[in-house]
Amino acid sequence: MSKVIEQFTTQRTTYETSLPVAVVTARLDEALSKGKVDPTWWKALAKASSREEVEEEMHKWYGSNDTPETHLYTFGNPLIAQTMLQHDLRAGFHVPPRLLVLQKADRDGTRVVYILPSSLTVAASVGGRLNEELKKAAEVLDKKLEKLVQLEISSD
Repeated sequence: MSKVIEQFTTQRTTYETSLPVAVVTARLDEALSKGKVDPTWWKALAKASSREEVEEEMHKWYGSNDTPETHLYTFGNPLIAQTMLQHDLRAGFHVPPRLLVLQKADRDGTRVVYILPSSLTVAASVGGRLNEELKKAAEVLDKKLEKLVQLEISSD
């Protein structure tokens, strides 16, 4: 048996907006069709049938109902995942992408945070050699994520 631990650097992206969390999450729910998720998936995931029940459980774990709102979105297009996986199956650690929506501590707006997919492709490099095709596929995902976030947090 052998064990290898590889360190790598990634990039985390954070957008801030003055929009309330409720507006940002409603827009993301619509854009990502989150309301159409089969409730049995939630039950299997967290023994809950709705986002509200998951959030209620999070408040129990966190120890307070006064915590800033926090929402985690896991979403994706299977075709993008397939494109990335055909270049390196280890890319499966990083697809589908996730967005973390956090209410600012002062309750004056929202932060949307995600890991830049192309920065994760370093983790899939072999012997220090980066797979350029994987990086290109991840850069397409970078642009799609940025466009989604910018669209949904714009004040217009």
